[in-house]
Amino acid sequence: MLELRIGHTTIELRFLFLAMLTLCLLLDETGIAVMGLLAGTMHECGHLIAVLLTGFSPKRIAFEMTGIRMEHPLSRLTNRKEAVVLLAGSMVNFIMLPVCFFMGWQAFGAAHLVLGVMNLMPFQGLDGGKLLSLLLTRFFSLYKSEKILKIIQIVLNIFISIICILLFYHGQGNPTMLVLCIYLWVSIF
Repeated sequence: MLELRIGHTTIELRFLFLAMLTLCLLLDETGIAVMGLLAGTMHECGHLIAVLLTGFSPKRIAFEMTGIRMEHPLSRLTNRKEAVVLLAGSMVNFIMLPVCFFMGWQAFGAAHLVLGVMNLMPFQGLDGGKLLSLLLTRFFSLYKSEKILKIIQIVLNIFISIICILLFYHGQGNPTMLVLCIYLWVSIF
């Protein structure tokens, strides 16, 4: 792992990120991996800009095997500011969607759409799960909120898994969908 410190922010570049990036770039003949990486970077920049606008700087930016993860000082943000920071990444993706289609970059626009929607799904490790958790803790105890979130995740993942199985059965599935389903199940437990 390579580590660099800029101001109060630690930037980590993990070996598995570099290995996965290299593997994706070598095996991807379509260029969609590069588009996904760029869309993901823009997504994280949306979070970064929102954090900076709140007057804080991120504690850590980690480039990991599953992507870029930014730890920002959410514990010091109000719930409203935290919600804005969590929404900022997907909002950048949704803003880029019409721009990409206007420029004729449909595949890049599709990458932004998928990334923006995916991150708003109510799963614990994603922005949508954190947003739902914020909302639930306003009305329920932390314990009850976690239980409700877990039930929502399981029901949604059953639905997603059935769609993936049906698509594979009809010969329209792809390995990425299978990896997504496995990742979502692992993130629940």
